[in-house]
Amino acid sequence: MEERFIITEIVRVTMVGKDEYREKTTSFTGRLYANEIIFHFSGQATVYFGDTVLETKENTIRFLPEGDFKKYVVDRKTQGECIFASFRTDRPISPAAWVMDVAHNDEIGPLFKKMFAAWCGKEKGYYFKCLSLLYRIFSEIQGIKHAPKQHSLRLRPAEKAIADCFLQESPSVSSLAALCGMGESYFQRLFKEKHGVSPKKYIIRLKINYACDLLRLEEYTVSQVAEMCGFSDVYFFSRQFKEYMGIAPRDFIKKYKSSK
Repeated sequence: MEERFIITEIVRVTMVGKDEYREKTTSFTGRLYANEIIFHFSGQATVYFGDTVLETKENTIRFLPEGDFKKYVVDRKTQGECIFASFRTDRPISPAAWVMDVAHNDEIGPLFKKMFAAWCGKEKGYYFKCLSLLYRIFSEIQGIKHAPKQHSLRLRPAEKAIADCFLQESPSVSSLAALCGMGESYFQRLFKEKHGVSPKKYIIRLKINYACDLLRLEEYTVSQVAEMCGFSDVYFFSRQFKEYMGIAPRDFIKKYKSSK
C-alpha cells in the first residue's frame, strides 16, 4: 500500500445492513469510479475481485482500488453489516484489492462509525471531520502493517492525544511519552519505528495534509489556512508545506486549478 497520498475527495460514506442484500451471491459489473474501504462489523463472505480472492469476516477491512474490473462477486456465508467510504486520491493507493484483519485494534471500528455519523449528520464542518477520520483510519492501518503489535498498543495513548488536538496545539514529546509511561528517548524510538518520522514531524504531516484539503477548496487565503491548521506564522507554515509537499502553498493552488 502506498505510504503517502492525499485524499482529494470523499464521494460518500454508507452503511450496508444485514438485510440490504438478501441473496447469497451478488455480482457487480463495470467500473469503480473511486476507491472503496470497507469495515466489516459482522458476517462472513468470499469476495472475488478480478484475479484476487478475499475472505472477509468480523473485524476485517477490505480495500478495492478505483478502476475497471473483470469480476466482482460477493458470495456470502453469513449476512453481516459494514460501513464503507468511497473516495479518490492524488495517486493510486494499491494496484490490487486486499483484506486486513484488525481484530486486535479497537480504534478502527469506532472511527468508521464516527465518520458515518458525521456524513449523515451533515452538520457544519462535517466534511472535514470525515476527512480527518479517514486519515486516522489509514494511520491505524499503516501502523498495524508496519509495527509490532506491542508498539501499536503502547503508543496508542499518545496517538489518540495527537489526533484529538493536532490542529489546536502540538503536545510536547515529554507529555506524550508520559501518557505512554515511557522515557522520552525510548518513546521517540518506538514512535519513529512505527510511523517513520519523529512525533514532531508526524504532527506537522497531519497539519499539512489537512492544509492541502483546505487549499483545494479555494475558499481561504494561505494565511487563513495556516491559522486554521495551527500555525501562528504563515512563513513557517509555507516553509513546512514546501518541505513536505515539494512546492509552496500558492504553487500548490495553481497546480490544483490547472489540473481541474
